[in-house]
Amino acid sequence: MTSPSPTLRNRSFIFFTVTQYLGAFNDNVFKQIILLFAMVVLGGEDRQGTAAILFALPFIVFSGYAGQLAEMFRKSTIMRLAKIAELVIMLLAMLGFALQSENFLLFVLFLMGAQSAFFSPAKYGVIPELVEKKIMVDANGIVQMTTFLAIILGQAISGPLVDVLGKERIYLVGGFCSLVSLLGIVSVYFIRETEANKPQMKLSLNPISRIWLSLKEMAADKPLFLALFGGTYFWFAGALVQLTVNNYGYVLLGLDATGISILLVCLAGGIMMGCLVAGPLRRKIGGKALILTGGIGVIVAQSSLCFYHLPIQAIWCLLFAAGFSTGLYYIPLGTFIQTRPVLGKKAEILAAFGWVNFVGIFSAGILWKGFMAIGLASNNVWLIMASGLVLVMLVLYPHLDEIQ
Repeated sequence: MTSPSPTLRNRSFIFFTVTQYLGAFNDNVFKQIILLFAMVVLGGEDRQGTAAILFALPFIVFSGYAGQLAEMFRKSTIMRLAKIAELVIMLLAMLGFALQSENFLLFVLFLMGAQSAFFSPAKYGVIPELVEKKIMVDANGIVQMTTFLAIILGQAISGPLVDVLGKERIYLVGGFCSLVSLLGIVSVYFIRETEANKPQMKLSLNPISRIWLSLKEMAADKPLFLALFGGTYFWFAGALVQLTVNNYGYVLLGLDATGISILLVCLAGGIMMGCLVAGPLRRKIGGKALILTGGIGVIVAQSSLCFYHLPIQAIWCLLFAAGFSTGLYYIPLGTFIQTRPVLGKKAEILAAFGWVNFVGIFSAGILWKGFMAIGLASNNVWLIMASGLVLVMLVLYPHLDEIQ
């Protein structure tokens, strides 16, 4: 078995970063274009909640199987199969756009969620097998930074693509995403083959029982459970933020698809920069101070976004500040969750973490549908999210010294 590398400058980690970057880019281009296509081009009702639910549902259903498979088989093999499946799904997306069928595209979004559900435990579980523990914070900072770079570029081109292509040529998006998938298939084969941690393990047909077992193990480890709690709120709020920004830009600010993309680019750019500096800052001020600084920054910025009559430049700055603070808040929590479990349990623990995260995203979709049903203005959603994070920080604060 090949030992983890003591440096980030090794071929496998570099191509792993490229592979996950391309996947994140594709996910964000496709998902955001579906949301904008329905809301801006077709001019229909805000169905973003439905889209969030359909993307999250496969994670809830399949994460238990995915975690087991990531222990039973080589994570490198699972990642390769997942990238091939992504290409097939993107070809279906091209058909959906050509038919201009919103319902078919939502079905394709469900399939994309399923592909991501099987890819995620292998993706996050393989990092400790590629690099040594002592550089895990830096590795996670790079992975998160490039993920949000992918989000930035995905969000940056989504709006202009919708505005330029319009209804008649929107199918070209599917062809573009298929090309990106092909590049991902090439890059994933440059990641060295890893070993299965539990090749003798039998697949449980009741995956929820395995997830429940992993969650019980996490609950018995109080610092790990609290990191799970704080990390899950990040994913719940992150899903709600994207839906909020789209509606906020289109309904309250009167922006077109390109203008909405600029808002999301500011947010994702802030997250990317926060992730980039989180590792060095953590070594200087410690994980506790980093989480506190990030949490307070998010609360202040989100609360300020309630005032949507501010100049657009101020809104861009507030979104960047919210994103930057989010990166500082999440990186120490995410790294702790990845490094705390032992090998042999790591993939299933991460799968359980992913499962809870997508329960949060699923809940965000339901909550958004509720907000739209009662006619809640999106600027007030910023206040609700900031208030939620205040409660999360009050729970975490007494135990932050343990989450290092």
